[in-house]
Amino acid sequence: MTATDILTPETPAGAVRIAAVGFNTGAEADLDRLDARLAHMTEIGCNGAEITATGLDAVVSCRLLPERVARIREIMARYPLNYSMHAPIAINLMDEEHGDLMQRAAMVSMELAAEIGAGAVVIHPGRCHPAAWAERREELLARELERLAPVAAHARNLGTAIAYENISPNRRVIEGLETSYSLDPRQLADQLSMLDHKAVFACLDISHAQQGAVLCGFDMIEACVALGPWIGHIHYSDSTGVPATFPYTHEGEKHFFGVGDMHAPRGMGSVDFDALADRLPVRSGTRAVIEIKRNFHSHAERATLRAAQDFAARVNAA
Repeated sequence: MTATDILTPETPAGAVRIAAVGFNTGAEADLDRLDARLAHMTEIGCNGAEITATGLDAVVSCRLLPERVARIREIMARYPLNYSMHAPIAINLMDEEHGDLMQRAAMVSMELAAEIGAGAVVIHPGRCHPAAWAERREELLARELERLAPVAAHARNLGTAIAYENISPNRRVIEGLETSYSLDPRQLADQLSMLDHKAVFACLDISHAQQGAVLCGFDMIEACVALGPWIGHIHYSDSTGVPATFPYTHEGEKHFFGVGDMHAPRGMGSVDFDALADRLPVRSGTRAVIEIKRNFHSHAERATLRAAQDFAARVNAA
């Protein structure tokens, strides 16, 4: 599947909306373990997978390492999986101080994706300090689009695409050091409408939307439906949406308390997946990527895959 397969704004009657379901591989520098993980995904019934660029050691100083890239490409080609790739979360095209560096990192992410056969690259939208947002909102939004447009053109030329993902209220957001318009999927839709580029669509992170809704006080399902016409990629996991507003020392503590970006299997949070699936319009060929923490794999991996496949079938039938 190529980028152009998922760029039709309206899904024709009978077309498969969600065409691939699988897991994110997580940061993995040991390529033998990556190979084993992709083999396991194929064995249990996945038809998609998302590769995490960070940790692959395929890019250093915003340059590809050809021998490393070639080995990763060879491993991935062994499996009949529909691939996407998650670029480094640190990429921020609204960053004024490091704008050129951020753009270079985004550019090389497109190159890595094209080399390894990933049809879409997930990138997090722009973030800034809340004070800067309050004073210069329109300027910052315009600056982000100026940085994003050349990256989008590069992606299209390479035969890949950008999946712009609504972010979660992370630690920096909760501490008042950072904010993003993409906490609200409706505002992400507005920004994508301003860009209106064929190689850029939305990645709906369902858990992030739940968290943004609780923090900001909007209706989660209505916001996701508003983003729907732009959705060509989905991150699938559950959360309560309750912000992690107290100190914690281990990621597992978020699961214990039920706060923050839990990356939990369906049913461990508060997302109404059935209600969402019944109303969610997405683009033809959308990939659904399961993002649950590795501690859940030993006891909830297969059940979560089945739940995500059922969600995809419900979206496709709606």
